[in-house]
Amino acid sequence: MFDIIAFQFIKNAIIIAFLISICGGIIGSLIVSNRVVFLSGGVAHSAFGGVGLALYFGFNTMLGASIVSVVMSLVLLYFILYKKTNIDSFIAASWAFGMALGVILIDITPGYASDMTSYLFGSILAVSSKDILVISIYDILLLLFIGFYYREILSISYDEIFCKLKNINVNLFLLVIFIFISLGIVMSMSVAGLILVLAILSIPAYIIGMFVNSLKQMMIFSSMLSFLFIITGIFISYYYNLSIGACVVMSAVFGMIISVIIKFLLRKYYVR
Repeated sequence: MFDIIAFQFIKNAIIIAFLISICGGIIGSLIVSNRVVFLSGGVAHSAFGGVGLALYFGFNTMLGASIVSVVMSLVLLYFILYKKTNIDSFIAASWAFGMALGVILIDITPGYASDMTSYLFGSILAVSSKDILVISIYDILLLLFIGFYYREILSISYDEIFCKLKNINVNLFLLVIFIFISLGIVMSMSVAGLILVLAILSIPAYIIGMFVNSLKQMMIFSSMLSFLFIITGIFISYYYNLSIGACVVMSAVFGMIISVIIKFLLRKYYVR
């Protein structure tokens, strides 16, 4: 069973799985606790427009997706903070626009054979050493941000009144959080692609959220659960010749179903 670890591309995939699970557990917890899953979906799908731009103009696709994701997340944040009306419609429009723009730009890119599978469903086995370095730097910056400003992040996620009493600059922190979320989505696209990325980000946090009340615990255990789901997906994909992204998400969904059943049984038989 473990003979596949001898392959270098599998070793790289396991390293990426570990790095992605760190950012996925933290970012997923922020997405769930701040109730911005749908908004994050808009950011994820608009990232495909960045992929199209990168391919058309000939620069790195991760950079293109990151730029568009950050810009879109900031635009959405502006609407949330200052407009507060029809935000769902705008998110849906950005969702569709990003996908359409990406498809059109890829279609008209000279000399590029249109194959969007790796972007839509992930290509963790094709990651390079450069990708590992980029995601490692992102994880370090994210951990430093969480470590230094955990109390402020916790307050923003759960207690707006406390933020006002402590004069916390909520808008500034939300700006940084949204930037990290948008970049985290792009980093995680290598595992599940833009179509499935929200599932691998939100499902582990949702599962852990059923059993813990601490944001810190949610981040830690969500990261561990994300790693388990990704590794399970890699092994299933390898032995049954299936798409890794889909296998990862299916593992997460089955895990969620089992967790919901366990939670139901605990409430029924142990909670008085």
